Amino acid sequence: MSLYHGPPLPAGSIRLLRLLLCPDQDSHIECTLFPYHLLESETTHLFEAISYVWGSRDKLQCIRVNGFECEVEENLHALLLCLRDRLIERVIWVDAICINQKDPTEKGYQVQSMAKIYAKASRVIVWLGVATATSKQALDHIRRAGRQRAATEVSTQATEQATERGAQASEQAVINLLEQPWFQRIWVYIAGRDGKRSRVLLRKSARFFKRLLPLDIFLSCVAPR
Repeated sequence: MSLYHGPPLPAGSIRLLRLLLCPDQDSHIECTLFPYHLLESETTHLFEAISYVWGSRDKLQCIRVNGFECEVEENLHALLLCLRDRLIERVIWVDAICINQKDPTEKGYQVQSMAKIYAKASRVIVWLGVATATSKQALDHIRRAGRQRAATEVSTQATEQATERGAQASEQAVINLLEQPWFQRIWVYIAGRDGKRSRVLLRKSARFFKRLLPLDIFLSCVAPR
């Protein structure tokens, strides 16, 4: 018996992954996978869709889904560690698990529905991976740029406070961030179409940045003018 046993998914349905509560950071990742029907409505649904890069299969990690031991890429494992919580169960859609990758028929249909899945999610989380030494600096710089762009005017005093050296370091940090593999994916546009409901997430050690950066601000500040 496999994780995807039983009848095929009905038309208009997807699978969602529920991240179960974790007693501590070292505990095994436990999840349940269940079918879910995407209703044809204008409202969003109470799940978060994940946009990320699968990464190499050289280093696989084990998680438990519906009692089955499942191997996932190291990048996805790091993401699930960040998302799970001690107090609140989290419901997400992540293609590597929610789609039966060994069923060509289901895979083809679900891939065609990805734009709809991202659009119907209550929030899209963009996973850029484990933070580098300059990642936080880059996100802080982008957040400041977004605030300045939204403001009607920027004071001369605030502008003068940024030294040329500091500005160059921040710009280089942003360039380093944009070299992350996620920015080479075709699904970047689809995941970012509704930037106000999307968040950029980086992991730092065993914790992650609690204040996630809105994707519309992020993309507007790094896009060429």
